[in-house]
Amino acid sequence: MSMAAQVLLGTSFLILCTLVHVGIVAATVPLVARFAARLKHRGKLIRTTVLLSLTVFGIVLAHAIQIWTWAFVFKFVGLFPDIQTSFYFATVTYTTLGYGDIVLGEGLRIFATFGAITGLLTFGISTAFLIGVIGRILPAEDQGHKML
Repeated sequence: MSMAAQVLLGTSFLILCTLVHVGIVAATVPLVARFAARLKHRGKLIRTTVLLSLTVFGIVLAHAIQIWTWAFVFKFVGLFPDIQTSFYFATVTYTTLGYGDIVLGEGLRIFATFGAITGLLTFGISTAFLIGVIGRILPAEDQGHKML
């Protein structure tokens, strides 16, 4: 695959995955808010545990969908003979671990770097989202303020 094709295809999947991630995070916000309202008369530990669990579940779901997306794309373009190897490579690339036990040839290695860029970008979004939720939940729990 040419360099231009790799960049174009990689950019397309980077955009797709980022939109999926942002969409799931955005869908998690009203869910957490609804549970916050339902649990307002429960104990602090229960409320905090449920709200943070919902937040983390949304984040994990978003990342899992993206890793599987990259795994299927890597398999589809013929990078790997089986989905297990494709999933392994997608995971170590997306998380930027890059063990180095699987090294790509020139034909698709630029494309595969977009999997790492996706992980870097969306882990940053996830971190900001989680910190934002924690910032809203914990002070409200500690100081008795209205939560979410």
